[in-house]
Parts: sequence; C-alpha cells; structure tokens
Amino acid sequence: MSGVYEALQRVRQGGHGRALSGERLDRGADPAPGPARSPGPAAAELTPLLAAVRPLLDGSKGAVLHFVAAALGEGTSTIAREFALLAGTTGRRRTLLIDAARRDPQTARYFNCDLTRGLIDGAWIGQEEADLGRVVNGTTLSVVCLIGSRGNGPADPVTLSALYEELRAQFDLIVVDCPAIESGEYATLLPEEADGIFLVIRAEATRPAVISHAKALVEQAGGHFLGAVLNARRNYIPGFMYRML
Repeated sequence: MSGVYEALQRVRQGGHGRALSGERLDRGADPAPGPARSPGPAAAELTPLLAAVRPLLDGSKGAVLHFVAAALGEGTSTIAREFALLAGTTGRRRTLLIDAARRDPQTARYFNCDLTRGLIDGAWIGQEEADLGRVVNGTTLSVVCLIGSRGNGPADPVTLSALYEELRAQFDLIVVDCPAIESGEYATLLPEEADGIFLVIRAEATRPAVISHAKALVEQAGGHFLGAVLNARRNYIPGFMYRML
C-alpha cells in the first residue's frame, strides 16, 4: 500500500514518530490469497448492525470502527471477524480488518496472516499492505496486523492518526479488532479518532458495573459509542415458539 508508506514517510520527515531501520523494499508479486472464508451463524444477527452504520459508509471517505470489550474473553475477535466478513461479502465495500490485539492476534491467526510484521512497522520499512495482509478469497476483505511480533511497540499518536486517515482514503470500511480495555492497551489506539465504537458484551457474564466503567473510560477519551453487541446470547424460548410471538 504505497499510500500508507508515503503518508507515514511525510510524518517521519516532519520529525514525528519513530522510524525503524531499513530501506524501502521493492514490491514483488502479490501474495497468494488466504483461505476462503464465509460469514458464520452470527452474521444474520450482525446484519442490522451493518445497516445501522451504512450512513457512515456513504461519505466521501471510509469509516474506522472499533470493536472492543471491557474484559478478556468477551468474544471481540469473533464479532469483529464476522462483521468484517459480512461487509466484505455483501455489496462491494472495500473492507480492511485490522488485528490490533498484539498479545493474542486471534483474528490474524484465523486468516493465516503474517504475524511478524504489521501496518505500522511494515510501512516504516517500506513494505506495502499487499505484502503484509491477506486477501480473503471470494470477498472484498483484506486482513492485516496493526503491529507484528517484531515491532517496537504501540505507534505514537501522530503516526496512528496519519495511518487512519490514509486508510480512509483507500477503504470504505476499516474494522479494528481491539484489545480489551482492562489490558490497558486500548487507549493507544486513539478511540477519539474512530468514527464509531461498538462495545462487545458477553451475555450473562459481564457485570453491569464493569460495562459502565468501560463505557465511561472510552467516553472520557473522546470515543463515540455507536452501541453494544451482545455476544453468546441464549434464547430460553424454543425457536418455533419464538417465531410465533
């Protein structure tokens, strides 16, 4: 993704950010597409969510959406993955799914992405998105890590802000699978720079006080909540009776 490289180079030349050693790599052949994936059972329940964010996608630039949970184990990666797959298989939205959970990159692993390099460290050394990410067969979805295992840590705010802006120009929808708020890493992803944030909640598992506290922390940082996604919800009414109600 030469645009990302050029944008971050401009930031670096302006004296911001931290450069990695190395020179720009020449782009070779496009990588082999990743395994074919299709939305799972959760996609049907996420369809209204995609419809709700459609106004954000009708503008002149793409939208950055964060999916985040208050605590670990809420199923954020599953929801972000299914939502991005749904967007990438319905219509022609250019969708990018970013795995920002550096400690446990479940999403990147699911799509067989390169875990050693991500958008931030790859752009600094001149490696393009096509060399870093994974295109999902039969969709308009690409998947990539934000920071690989060889990276030097979280991106500084100026660099990450420039990255978001450049990605908005190249994709209709950018979905970020974020680490849990309790990990202390989420604030480094600039919630105030996202166009919208969805809080993932595991049904019957997360205490209301924890949810309220997480919401307050994000709002204090300037984040814009679009709503909550209830994960692993159980229906206590049999399906045939539920349909009769």
